[in-house]
Amino acid sequence: MLAGFVLLPAIGTRHSLIAVSALATTSSIALAWSQRRTRPSLAYAIAGLAPVLFGIGAYYAVDPFDVAFARFHRRETLVWRAEGVQTTVAVHDRADNPPMRIMYLDGNHQANNSPATAFVHHRIGALPVMLHQAPTTALVVGLGGGATPGAVARHDVDVDVVELSAAVVAGSAYFKDINFDLLSRPNAHLRVDDGRNFLMMRRKKYDVITADIILPRHAGAGSLYSKEYYELVRDALAEGGLVMQWNGGDSMTEYKLLMRTFLSVFPYTTLWGDGSLMLGSMKPFTLSQSAYEARRAGFELFPWDLATLKRIYVAGTDDIKAFVGDGPLLTDDKPVIEYFLSLPKNDEPGRYTGPGGVFEKILTP
Repeated sequence: MLAGFVLLPAIGTRHSLIAVSALATTSSIALAWSQRRTRPSLAYAIAGLAPVLFGIGAYYAVDPFDVAFARFHRRETLVWRAEGVQTTVAVHDRADNPPMRIMYLDGNHQANNSPATAFVHHRIGALPVMLHQAPTTALVVGLGGGATPGAVARHDVDVDVVELSAAVVAGSAYFKDINFDLLSRPNAHLRVDDGRNFLMMRRKKYDVITADIILPRHAGAGSLYSKEYYELVRDALAEGGLVMQWNGGDSMTEYKLLMRTFLSVFPYTTLWGDGSLMLGSMKPFTLSQSAYEARRAGFELFPWDLATLKRIYVAGTDDIKAFVGDGPLLTDDKPVIEYFLSLPKNDEPGRYTGPGGVFEKILTP
């Protein structure tokens, strides 16, 4: 208990290993000393050698992060690192052209400040706010580098951000260029908490709910893609609210599984972008042409016209239902997407290949 919740965040992995080893060494000396009357030579040998060997081992003990860094990040320099209770966060600079800053969570890539990646994160935050007719409140589950909630906050919406790890919050300060200095904005409110716990305990309703990009295959990620999670999100929606979720299924089986699960809770789902952005609602989604045009001047990040929205509109509800068909859902007790080695081999890449949607069907005067 102390090692996981106190030692690791307080003194780091290397010193925690030394501290725990010191306890084991001390206990071995005490055990040997208790036998000094029956086995004096052994007791004296252990009491004399153990501290010496421990001291040598502690002096030469390497930091496992330094070993991993030297092996896997040869073109990168360490900017900042913190070992939190929930996750280890590292911020690196990579000598690309142009240079790139990257955030890793437990060694997994989470965010970077490249224009292409920032665009993807910004769109997940901004698009549902743009498509809602009059949003005033928003919730973003997951902070990462802060690009997704930062995009929401730029659109004059009161946004709550829920992030599990305080270390991630600290790391996001190194990405102000893509999160628009999110945590300094008066309309952004941070809560360090588990996203699902927050949804279960909240009393507030939200016009827009979205989430930072989380790779579905990562251990534990299924809890933010399951049917039970979406039901919590649905219950937190205000009347006429919109939910956007990124579909990161690598294979067709994963892609359809994620989409089918989302559709099981949000019966009116439309597909946007490159087919990875699922927009769900509890009522048929329509877009008022006049209302949207009147609001366009207030869109700081993506002042897209209707022609641009038509270009990134992929499919409507009926098309999506026909595409995914019947099949299993992702649930809390069957997080099969995390056990991806059990899924079909040689599956085709995950993407939408169904009929294209007609944008005019969701457009109203």
